[in-house]
Amino acid sequence: MARQHGYKGEMAIDETGVGTTFSPVASVQAWTLDMKRDLVDVTAFQDTVKQYVQGLPDLKGTFTAVWDPTTTPSDIFKIAMGDVAVYLRLTPSTLTATNFFKGLAYLDASINVPANGAIIVSGNFAAAGDWSLEPPPA
Repeated sequence: MARQHGYKGEMAIDETGVGTTFSPVASVQAWTLDMKRDLVDVTAFQDTVKQYVQGLPDLKGTFTAVWDPTTTPSDIFKIAMGDVAVYLRLTPSTLTATNFFKGLAYLDASINVPANGAIIVSGNFAAAGDWSLEPPPA
């Protein structure tokens, strides 16, 4: 696969939490996805190197968007103030739209309103269920 630029990235949400009807979140500038896993030291007497076992992924991420009250970023606050997990689909590039991450997540949100810049909506998300990479790794 060829290298790609991030300008064609996309963050989409299914507010029902079902994962069948996604709507792109408008004006998103960036998203991150962290799939860090716990490593537990299980080194024992007579081992010649440290040894570890791997735990579950702690899937979390962030997003930023430019505020536009006529589009989806304002809905982010409705989601953040609720208590229902949404389904997220994170696509690194719509040029290869069949490659994406998806799963249930809880979202929070914040807004930054500077006197000398754009109004920015940002937030965090954390897994509320299983996540997958499409297509699945071989």
